Amino acid sequence: MTSMKNTQITEKLYQSQLLLSHLIDSAFDGVTIMDPSGKIIWYNKAYLQISGLSPHLLDTLTVDEVMERGFVKLAVSREAIIQKKTITKLNQYSTGIEALVTSTPVLDEEGNLLFVISNIRDLTELNRLKRQLDQTNSLTESYRKTLQEMQLPSMDGKQIIYRSKAMEKIVSLAQKVSAIDTPVLILGESGVGKDVLANYIHFINDRHDKGPFVKVNCGAIPENLLESELFGYEPGAFTGAARQGKAGLFEVADKGTLFLDEIGEMPLSLQVKLLGVLQDMKIQRVGGTKSIPIDVRIIVATNANLVELIQARKFREDLFFRINVLPIHVPPLRERQEDIFVLLVHFLQMFNKKHGRDKAFPPHVIDQLLAYPWPGNVRELRNVVERLVILSDDDLIHEALLPPTIYQHKTAQPSPVSQNMGDGRDSHLSLKEMVNEYEKTLLASYLSTCRPMKRCAEKLQIDLATLVRKKKKFGL
Repeated sequence: MTSMKNTQITEKLYQSQLLLSHLIDSAFDGVTIMDPSGKIIWYNKAYLQISGLSPHLLDTLTVDEVMERGFVKLAVSREAIIQKKTITKLNQYSTGIEALVTSTPVLDEEGNLLFVISNIRDLTELNRLKRQLDQTNSLTESYRKTLQEMQLPSMDGKQIIYRSKAMEKIVSLAQKVSAIDTPVLILGESGVGKDVLANYIHFINDRHDKGPFVKVNCGAIPENLLESELFGYEPGAFTGAARQGKAGLFEVADKGTLFLDEIGEMPLSLQVKLLGVLQDMKIQRVGGTKSIPIDVRIIVATNANLVELIQARKFREDLFFRINVLPIHVPPLRERQEDIFVLLVHFLQMFNKKHGRDKAFPPHVIDQLLAYPWPGNVRELRNVVERLVILSDDDLIHEALLPPTIYQHKTAQPSPVSQNMGDGRDSHLSLKEMVNEYEKTLLASYLSTCRPMKRCAEKLQIDLATLVRKKKKFGL
């Protein structure tokens, strides 16, 4: 009876040992057991893979010999034997694997060392992922800075050059809507400065310090690429997709502003997805199943008539109502002629500085520029001024350099400048005297319409003391 009982106990013990052996052998971490002399008396399969050592070597070598032969850099278990306490250190094996080794001594009741059990955790993949994440974060930050540098206009988004009452109302409205994260719809002809206004709204909002201003021209990106550019894609989502996948511009613009220019050109299939984003503030990458929350201010713009597009079934009515909460219509330049003169002065100064020139417009050329209807709006005016600054050989820009469409256009009423200075072609004044008269007329015009003087100085982009000094100089 006793013999049978002992047999049962022995069998249970054997089963327990077998189960424990299989359990440790199937572990992802490497495990070794070492005696006080430093000889490994037990190890699992994971340790063989991590160390690259063969069972024959492990059965014959001590831990000191393993280290001497360069199979490992550190003998963590040897330190645990000497100090009789748990030691944890990073170690590297001849296989190139980086591992976190924790060696724990097993002591008897009298404090004598019996064994050292070591747990070896492979960190190679974790370290690779961490490096990849660091690189991705660094790249994302680089993208963010690059996007900010690319999208911010030369005036740092702080100012919109204007003088007209119409633009004053628009800027005032932009300041109001900037504090609210509701979508903004900017309407207006091509070239009126819808992107500058969108950037201005972003700049004066708290988002300027938290995230980038990202501009997307929905009409410039091919339809088959626009979805992946906006929403990103998962690895292997389509032929030619990057192995690691790609974050979309919605994710790049997180905490900032995404400006969708030419929204009327967006395909109907993407309009449905955009509507979903506006409602839930979540996106789903192409080929993905996970919803990614985003915190993005959406500003859209178009030069198209969205109502006509809706009637033609080219634009979704529900999306129109969703983006048309805070519409801003920017009038064309021909309807705000007061802005033409200040924009001419602004761009002349800007391109003189950019190209290292000191050019000026004589009065009769200003008259022709003011009379022109500028169908291309601010964009056309900017390009013309830069062209004239570059092509002019003389300090005064001659009318012969004007594009034919402007040169052949009939001059309207003389401008205040030519009224005060006469025709520049027959003027007896020197260039310096003409520039002074030009500056005097400009300052007089501003001071007569812009109050108080501090605001006038801000519009002219000079400090108040300079304005006071110039006012006194010209006796204004």
